[in-house]
Amino acid sequence: MQNPSMLMPEPVRESLSGDEMRNWPKNNWWVVAHASELGAKPIARWALEMPIVIFRKEDGSIAALIDRCPHRWAPLSMGEVEGDRIVCGYHGMAFDETGRCINVPSQRHTPSAIQVGAFAAIERYGFIWLWGGERADADPSLIPEELAFLDNPSWHSVWGYKSVKGNYMQIKENVLDLTHFAYLHAKSLKVADWTDAPEVEVTDRFIKYKQEFKMSPLAAVYADPAGKEVGKPINRTSWGCYYSPSVNIGAVDMHDPNPEPNGLERFALRVIHLTTPVSPLATHYFWVWARDHGEPYDVDAYRAYVSSVFDEDITMIEATAALCQRAPDQEKAREYSVAADRAAVEARRRVADLVQRERVAAA
Repeated sequence: MQNPSMLMPEPVRESLSGDEMRNWPKNNWWVVAHASELGAKPIARWALEMPIVIFRKEDGSIAALIDRCPHRWAPLSMGEVEGDRIVCGYHGMAFDETGRCINVPSQRHTPSAIQVGAFAAIERYGFIWLWGGERADADPSLIPEELAFLDNPSWHSVWGYKSVKGNYMQIKENVLDLTHFAYLHAKSLKVADWTDAPEVEVTDRFIKYKQEFKMSPLAAVYADPAGKEVGKPINRTSWGCYYSPSVNIGAVDMHDPNPEPNGLERFALRVIHLTTPVSPLATHYFWVWARDHGEPYDVDAYRAYVSSVFDEDITMIEATAALCQRAPDQEKAREYSVAADRAAVEARRRVADLVQRERVAAA
């Protein structure tokens, strides 16, 4: 599996865009790591156009600071965690979770002016979440509670990570329009019946698409884990939601009206898409594939399979992003949307509104 820490863009000025290119809100919870990545050592992560160091305190809670010692700008992630503080590996200055310098080893007095930027961070549903805005505004209840099933032991799940050379909204829009299944995933998923535009519901909480498939042949990706015959006609409801700029969920609820003896009548699949901007043209993409039936996953094998499917999406997204950067007529070219794009377009509008509100408030 790709290692997020090894795939960070180089923190050079040329990779930064400035606020005019930012299309994500700061006041949002963003996933910056899977909880299993964070042990006794701090980890570095480049996210929201900022270098960030993440570490665990003694009680297991999470701290996140700008990964830059204010003394000589050494990466704090190259230091060590001692109790509830991180110690710079260059000159030994120590900082607490608020970014306050609490020790300068070379002198008795610690100037109160020495500070490093700090973020609110929390571990929830198996991931490390970072609030991109002011720490005082961070509200953990804004992390979508629809992910709570990940803590339910009756669900089997496997997670993975991808580094994407494209804007995070390209991924979100991709998972809100599944009419690409019959084309982009024709050989991998073999779900060929998604050809019509779905129903779309828009509320203050979510943007939801839904498609009903009555007595449709069951593809292997759904049949095998449920112990069903490939091609067996069953009822399938496919739906998905935009819950926040960082969280999308795709779902398949299945009903077999003629189950085998002792076979499943109802069973479900969930796919979680967690997208965090690195910059306007780079994204951390964490995903979870989960089901409420069958045997526990062979994690390595299934991670490889799901990664191969998502590689098809990423190859297309990266090709699109590269084309847009290089085309000389990009400013004049028009993008057309069709009926199947409604959920994606609604998500695009919602995110743009969040960003604009922040800019107005900051003006």
